[in-house]
Amino acid sequence: MCLNFYMLYYLENAELTECKTHGHSCYKPMTDKGKTFVTHRKLRYFPITPRQKKLFMSLKTVEHMTWHQLHDVVNGVMVHLSDGKAWKHFNNVHPYFLVETKNVCLGLCTNRFNPFMSFVALNSCCS
Repeated sequence: MCLNFYMLYYLENAELTECKTHGHSCYKPMTDKGKTFVTHRKLRYFPITPRQKKLFMSLKTVEHMTWHQLHDVVNGVMVHLSDGKAWKHFNNVHPYFLVETKNVCLGLCTNRFNPFMSFVALNSCCS
């Protein structure tokens, strides 16, 4: 990944050694310790489906994975994201999703990466 998060060195860009936008090298400067190239940043990919399956297979975590459907709702008190207006709106628009208890909504957590370049502030969490 580019030093400033502008591009991924993947597929057609896999052979590049500099960012197309800023010209930064994708590798850290060489040291005397070794001759291997070390990248500035790495993007890690963790498939979500196998991880979710494991969460539902464990008796310890399955209760937490379905709690959003099973907890007692107190009017005017938000104790979980499922009590919020956005979640309720989603349930009204997509009622078929609410039927299955195992359906979960996922949030996107980023580490200062801004997927929407129009925003000025860098946030550590997006949803």
